[in-house]
Amino acid sequence: MTKKLPLILFFLGSLFAYGQTDYGILIKSKITSPSVWPSNDYSGLHQITAGMNSCSIDFLEDNYKNDLYCFFYVTGNPTKIDFMEVLGGSPTCGQITRTIPYNKDTFKGWFFSGCLANAEIMPLHITRPDSNPKCKEDPITLNNGWNWQYQFDSEGWKNLPAQFQEQPSITFKIKDLPGYNSQANVHFIAGYEKYGQYTNTVTYSIIGCSPELAEKKPTANSVKCNNTATGSVTLKFESPLKKDDQFLFNLYRVNPVAPDTGFIKSIKASEKETENKTYTWEGIAAGTYTIKYQAQSKFDNGQIVGSSAIVTDSFTIENKDQLTFRTTAIQPKCSGDPGSIEISVTGGTSPYFYILDNGIKTPLTKNPDTINGVTDGAHTVTVLDSHGCIEN
Repeated sequence: MTKKLPLILFFLGSLFAYGQTDYGILIKSKITSPSVWPSNDYSGLHQITAGMNSCSIDFLEDNYKNDLYCFFYVTGNPTKIDFMEVLGGSPTCGQITRTIPYNKDTFKGWFFSGCLANAEIMPLHITRPDSNPKCKEDPITLNNGWNWQYQFDSEGWKNLPAQFQEQPSITFKIKDLPGYNSQANVHFIAGYEKYGQYTNTVTYSIIGCSPELAEKKPTANSVKCNNTATGSVTLKFESPLKKDDQFLFNLYRVNPVAPDTGFIKSIKASEKETENKTYTWEGIAAGTYTIKYQAQSKFDNGQIVGSSAIVTDSFTIENKDQLTFRTTAIQPKCSGDPGSIEISVTGGTSPYFYILDNGIKTPLTKNPDTINGVTDGAHTVTVLDSHGCIEN
């Protein structure tokens, strides 16, 4: 006599196919090739329980060659999983039970090698080893799923392509998802499609893809005047910004010393400002820095660069020596003749200029140089360098 058991799925508690929680367990079982069933017994059972919820897989004569599944949501905070294998009506295996520790936030899965069948117990709760946001070219990895769906903004859920289905871990790029067209966000869920039951939602913001650096070390220019924020740095890129994108640049001090620790400031640069695939950031004080940058939509007002930010090599903006000068009055040889003033300049950036008594700016042709034809009396001398710096 051949016995057949009906396929029974136990969902204890108040969970139904249309319910949704953040955590689930999926069991995949299949009869092992060494298993030899007695001719009068074509039935068996795998059952798994976590807390108040459970499901079972029944093995019958007409499904023993198939991968069989059951799924249930995990509610509360159970601390163990109970697993049972039964070969109905046969003393060959009888009943086998196993108990394993369980934490819904850390459970990585478990494999049971049975007398009747093998079972893979898989957690369903999407985790991601990478962070938000993402460029369409960045790889995205998602773990702890099985059947996968996505949606852009609020456009409706769609299945990921077939090569990503029935996979506990997947890696892909946003640009390869059908329907991508410069949307702002993409959402993912995973679960067991046959029952239409899915767990938590994971969301990524979509940012512009950042042009790579043509030179990892930017070109730094020293400050123009001592202890002023008049230095600059020039970045060169391999490609231009895409339409409707902008750069977000963040400046960081290397080996910072309080109070100027770490992050200094952010600026944005438009497509037009970088159309020659270069950008010069001006108004930077002397110091050693790196720049982290990424491309964003010009509609994005965020000031934080994400994990896909590009980081320059460190660069140093040098300080300038303080401009100082010394004047020496040279008396005339004869009474009533004009005298002279000798000027000697150090620091700053040549060429140098002088202004006598609020007159015109006149270049110093050598250093030291002499101002001739100075009348008797008190005079004021101002010295400037090529950047207009003066002695403080």
